[in-house]
Amino acid sequence: MRLLDDLVLRVRRYASALEDRKLKESLHFCGKNVQIYHPVVFYGPEALDIGDNTSIAPYVHIWCGGRVMIGANCMIGSHTAISSLTHDPTKEPMNTATVAKPVTIGDGVWIGAHAVIMPGITLGHGCVVGAASVVTHDVPPNAIVRGVPARVSGFREAGGD
Repeated sequence: MRLLDDLVLRVRRYASALEDRKLKESLHFCGKNVQIYHPVVFYGPEALDIGDNTSIAPYVHIWCGGRVMIGANCMIGSHTAISSLTHDPTKEPMNTATVAKPVTIGDGVWIGAHAVIMPGITLGHGCVVGAASVVTHDVPPNAIVRGVPARVSGFREAGGD
């Protein structure tokens, strides 16, 4: 029985590594030492860049249709939603009227679990987005934001990563 369990574990590890490699190859750019913890959903991965040493936790959803660029040394918490696409409520039918706006995430950014990053947002270098925050405006470098909508609650020391 132990031999069978070991075999099953090896097959699962191989399948997971293959899935990870295929996902990374589908991206527009994927840096070195990128950690993606499955399951994740990347809609339109060919418009997604991920920088070196970045970690993406399980259950992250990224809609890349308007372009998403994630810098190096970033941490993205579980259940985070990042969208570069939205619907245009002024057009009919609304469900087919989409608006694409790029999302840019600077180097050294930490996005807490369950955060939502809306289309067209830039998160400055070294900023922190608190858990369950909804980011509706650009965030300056090294700012700490939290809440719904997210507001600046402080700043990290300059140069901190």
